[in-house]
Amino acid sequence: VRSTTPRPLGNAAPSNTMSDHDNAPGDPLLDDWVRLQNQVGELLSHLETLTRENRALRTQQRNWTAERAKLIEKNELAKSRVESMITRLKALEQDA
Repeated sequence: VRSTTPRPLGNAAPSNTMSDHDNAPGDPLLDDWVRLQNQVGELLSHLETLTRENRALRTQQRNWTAERAKLIEKNELAKSRVESMITRLKALEQDA
């Protein structure tokens, strides 16, 4: 349930805030103020969601990068072993 009374955003001190006695219900200025507050609240909520998702994606990217580095290292080791085996086979073939 959203409040229809204006309140300051964040830690800001209330300056030039509208009170219920300044404007009648249905006042366009008050309606605009409430709508703006709701939009700011929705934007902050969306910001929090995107920040969490961004953090998760960056963590996932670091993990994939680390895994990729390990796989490249394993691939290089396997390649080196295969090349060594080929060299030994060629040497055995020449001795025979």
